[in-house]
Amino acid sequence: MELTIIRQINAPLDKVWNIVGPNYTSAGNWASSVYVSGARPGTPKVANAPAAGRVCETSLGPFTETIEAYDDSRHIVSYSATGAKMPGFMKGLRNTWHLTPSGNGTKASMTLRADIAFPMNILMGWMMKMQFKKALTETIDDLKVYAETGRPSPRKLKVDASKKAAAARQAMA
Repeated sequence: MELTIIRQINAPLDKVWNIVGPNYTSAGNWASSVYVSGARPGTPKVANAPAAGRVCETSLGPFTETIEAYDDSRHIVSYSATGAKMPGFMKGLRNTWHLTPSGNGTKASMTLRADIAFPMNILMGWMMKMQFKKALTETIDDLKVYAETGRPSPRKLKVDASKKAAAARQAMA
């Protein structure tokens, strides 16, 4: 399954890229689905990547991400993700950010590729696609607010005030 969400962001390309590229490990500062994030230990497998990946405490549990592609000049970062609560039929999950200049702003594209094993891809694929679409839409909208204002979105602020987020921050401290 593949799903792409695109948004026009009224902020310069370099500003938006700094958030998703060089500061990749700081998604917990702006993404409402990520309670807290940090660099994953290890050596990056991709040249010039800011880290090997990141670890995140999310609304769906802990995730470990590995940067699979990173291109500073083309403004692309792609990473695979594994989560403790990912079902066995989820064979792979990869997300790619691609930013391009657009007028005075930035076109942000977020593409998720999920490899779901048969027969679950048939039985649950439609439901999972709806859930992924909601999560991706919220994430790219959070990025838009953060890039345009320098502040987390109202949704992120609400999530950060929750007991779950506070517990996740405490656990990763």
